[in-house]
Amino acid sequence: MEKIDKHTAGSIRVSEDVIIKIAETAACEIEGTAVINNHLLPPSTLSKFRGPVRVKVNGEAASIKFDISVLDGYNAVKVAEDIQRSVKSAVQNMTGFTVTKVDVNIAGVSFKEDGAVSASNG
Repeated sequence: MEKIDKHTAGSIRVSEDVIIKIAETAACEIEGTAVINNHLLPPSTLSKFRGPVRVKVNGEAASIKFDISVLDGYNAVKVAEDIQRSVKSAVQNMTGFTVTKVDVNIAGVSFKEDGAVSASNG
């Protein structure tokens, strides 16, 4: 599903893939989120297959779901809440969509030995 705005010069479309990229980028900037090569570290095989970020668009509204790993030593609930705020703000500001919810599933804990880094040191 895409958002299509009609303008006198034509139409503007925002694809779900763009929303996914904006959401993932915003989540990767949160300290304590397990990141590898500027992407969310998939916490499970299922996340590797379907991706750690999923978006549903209904008209002018979007709902976003994450499966994340948190780095060892960080408060998982605080990391998830920070992701919710950051993603909602980024997607709404960059696309004009209303973000109805951002669900964060903490599906794993990562250690530096796994190759994961945080936004602050990656």
